Amino acid sequence: VYREFDLPRPVFELAFAWLKDNEPEPADPVLVHGDFRLGNLIVDENGLAAVLDWELAHIGDPREDIAWLCVNSWRFGQTENRVGGFGQLDELLDAYAAAGGARYRPADIDWWEIMGSLKWGVMCMTMYGAFKTGADPSVERAAIGRRVSENEIDLINLFEGLGRHA
Repeated sequence: VYREFDLPRPVFELAFAWLKDNEPEPADPVLVHGDFRLGNLIVDENGLAAVLDWELAHIGDPREDIAWLCVNSWRFGQTENRVGGFGQLDELLDAYAAAGGARYRPADIDWWEIMGSLKWGVMCMTMYGAFKTGADPSVERAAIGRRVSENEIDLINLFEGLGRHA
């Protein structure tokens, strides 16, 4: 999809190359939600009541969902809290393992968070493209185009932070 734009973005090109050169060993496959973030959770006084938007669900690597929740776009300005703007990754990984999931280290999530930021950036390009071609003339699609540059900044910050867990 990205290549169809014929508009190379140096930070995205760097991310594609880095992901290819640093692909982690596969994890045991699980049901992956594909868009696991606060905007798709319903919480009530008893805790988690529902998980919405399952159209991207697939069998895959559990680190994909963990990292998607960590993508900076879902932190809403609370960048010091890596998990959705509300929590710390160590705590999430401990809870995940305690609930029966595999034990991961924060460094195990880095590749997937870079993948998630790149994926969201390409999705933003695609949504803006729908506006530009007239396929979707909504203001939302036009405005989402600005988020491409935000994703580039997020990727640069992620690359600068690699090794922070060593």
